[in-house]
Amino acid sequence: MLELTDVTKDYPLHSNPFALRGRAAAAVVSAVAGVSLVVRRGETFGIVGESGCGKSTLGRLVVGMEEPTRGTVRFADRDIAALDRRALRAHRREVQLMFQDSYASMDPRMRVGAMLREPLVIQGIGDRAAQNARIAGLLDDVGLDRGAVDRYPHEFSGGQRQRLGLARALALSPSLVVADEPVSALDVSVQAQILNLMRDLQREKGLAYLFISHDLAVVRHLADTVGVMYLGKMVETGPAASVFDAPLHPYTRGLLDTAEQPDPAAEVAGAPLGGETPSAADPPSGCRFRTRCPAAQEICARIEPASTEPAAPGHRVACHFPLVAAAGR
Repeated sequence: MLELTDVTKDYPLHSNPFALRGRAAAAVVSAVAGVSLVVRRGETFGIVGESGCGKSTLGRLVVGMEEPTRGTVRFADRDIAALDRRALRAHRREVQLMFQDSYASMDPRMRVGAMLREPLVIQGIGDRAAQNARIAGLLDDVGLDRGAVDRYPHEFSGGQRQRLGLARALALSPSLVVADEPVSALDVSVQAQILNLMRDLQREKGLAYLFISHDLAVVRHLADTVGVMYLGKMVETGPAASVFDAPLHPYTRGLLDTAEQPDPAAEVAGAPLGGETPSAADPPSGCRFRTRCPAAQEICARIEPASTEPAAPGHRVACHFPLVAAAGR
């Protein structure tokens, strides 16, 4: 359903006003640097990585809020960047975004009924009676009382507002929902409720999710396929069980080793991630992770590693020295 091919998104940096004239051209930051992935109908593709790795930018590229500098984003075999205004409006019915901060994404002066009606009006769907029926059905789907239509966003709890955010994302019956850190600001018990609701609605409506998070436990609970991003690059992708149980990239292994364990005695033995993430404006040569990798060698500085399948079909890694031995344990 969704295919990204070598997608790059560059943002120009302002040149130094104190530099000598003509000394250097303005630099760019590659928030996303050559990412390729495929999301199939009805599946959940989870994207994990540290803050600043490009996860949210990738989500905005998928929904069409940003245009790629290079590469293509294809949805239902259509290049999103090549769509005219009419086709792009139709495309937006198929792909919707669920925001991290549900309250900030809502107009505090709009009642819930008006907020859920707005996308239906913009897309010209149904008369007022049909829209009212659709709004009532959305509230039923996300477990909220129909009387919520007359209330304002500030009258709801955080978990209830995220349910409203999900209802708004589902208003146009999309095929794909891009969920950008949708439960990171919620209590653990409320997180579980929202995640289980998302899974139930996925089964009922045949939805696909592009689920963006830094929380490995949440992604493991929800995702079918996982992609691990580092400094704009996708360093590992594969089935969730394979990536979490037998990671092939040292960065993925480091993320898992530093994840909080409920039982301190059960912590995985291993070196935690060390050092600072390099600047995306001046990334390391070759492998971008080499400055923090305990297994880095001279070739890592010279040649960018290609994505390969060293252990199992469908489990890809971009590393000169993948943890194949760990995958076989």
